[in-house]
Amino acid sequence: MNTVLKTKTLPDQRRVARTLGWLVGAALLVGGLGIGLRAHAATSNAVQCTPATCGEVTSVTARQVKGEGSGVGAVGGAVLGGLVGNQLGKGNGNTILTVGGAVAGGFAGHEVEKNVKKHTVYVTKVRMGNGTVHEYTLNTQHAVGAKVSVVNGRVRARN
Repeated sequence: MNTVLKTKTLPDQRRVARTLGWLVGAALLVGGLGIGLRAHAATSNAVQCTPATCGEVTSVTARQVKGEGSGVGAVGGAVLGGLVGNQLGKGNGNTILTVGGAVAGGFAGHEVEKNVKKHTVYVTKVRMGNGTVHEYTLNTQHAVGAKVSVVNGRVRARN
């Protein structure tokens, strides 16, 4: 024999379902507001342009700058220079050539290392909204005519 249970929806169950629906809706609304507030906060970090903080790039000049020597090139050059100097002389001349080769090799190795590590910087002139012109040395290149903002010495492109 099959028994079928019939249940009635009680007013309390309706109230619980309605309350649960309201809670889910409120949670979605609050979550959406939170996302909107975060988006507003992200866009409100934009720089307010004033004549002293915003301007236009008037010129850009690329320059090669030698890198920093770490000492590895100097040590390697000194060892090679000392070995070559040691092979050339006899007696006191051998000692003088070994020391001279080490010094010259160290200097040459240091310069070679700095040349290997060279990089390009961009000397950028910006005419600010108040008419002053400032020069910045940057690792990134901005186009002439680009609108930029300058805050604490940092140059950034504006939209």
